Amino acid sequence: MKNSPLFEDNYEIIAIATDKMEGGQGMFDQMKKDRSGGMPWMVILDGDGKELTTSVGPEGNVGCPVKPSEVDYFVEMIKSTSSSNEQRLEEIRKALMERKSN
Repeated sequence: MKNSPLFEDNYEIIAIATDKMEGGQGMFDQMKKDRSGGMPWMVILDGDGKELTTSVGPEGNVGCPVKPSEVDYFVEMIKSTSSSNEQRLEEIRKALMERKSN
């Protein structure tokens, strides 16, 4: 995921390429543990490395959210871990839904 203006004021986005980065698979395995879900799989950590939430929602891994329920869960991840206001959250929701229709 590229850094996006919708996220850059709240997050530092780091992508781990499990097949291209030395130690990438080990880091992925350590973070994901035994949880379900394919890729992409996301975890949001606080500044001390403590897990706040993951992309595994009530219906499974939202990875790259497309369905409305996946978008809802992703927006909830952002809401619960950032200082994003309702306007920013709506911008994120809209951007995800527009991507779906393209």
